[in-house]
Amino acid sequence: MRGVHWLAWLAVGFLAMPASALPPLDPKDGAVFPEAKARDLLHQCSRGVPGPVEGTWTPSAAQIAQLEARLPEALDNALAKRGEHPSRSREFWRQYGGFIVGGHKIIYVNAFPPLIIEHEKSRPQPEWRVQVEGVCDGGPDFFGVEFDPATNKFSHFAFNGLG
Repeated sequence: MRGVHWLAWLAVGFLAMPASALPPLDPKDGAVFPEAKARDLLHQCSRGVPGPVEGTWTPSAAQIAQLEARLPEALDNALAKRGEHPSRSREFWRQYGGFIVGGHKIIYVNAFPPLIIEHEKSRPQPEWRVQVEGVCDGGPDFFGVEFDPATNKFSHFAFNGLG
């Protein structure tokens, strides 16, 4: 019986945790594209992308960590605004590119579910880490978003196949 009380306390404690206390995104599920390949991220089939792009740059590991710490909550908020059901348990892989738009450095995120390329995870250099994953349609499981590392803010969430 004592174990049941402990489990109930743990469940209540987890449900009462603020969003920021949820587990962070797994860094191994993200790849930063080098400047020479970053522009490839701008070729998406069914959603808008940043632009006009004035140049590229390479985000630092600290900037990516800062982005990843905020992305799950920002995604849930964006989905809720669209009337979609937010899901913190959603797993998605991320491709990052650094762009200069309007004189400001942004990090563009191309996100997608791992199911489409799960088999590549065991390879030493999975293709998704060096080649853009692009899917036409796909709904909210595929999205792009801009992150400004100077302000720690996301903007322009764009979901595939959704008006």
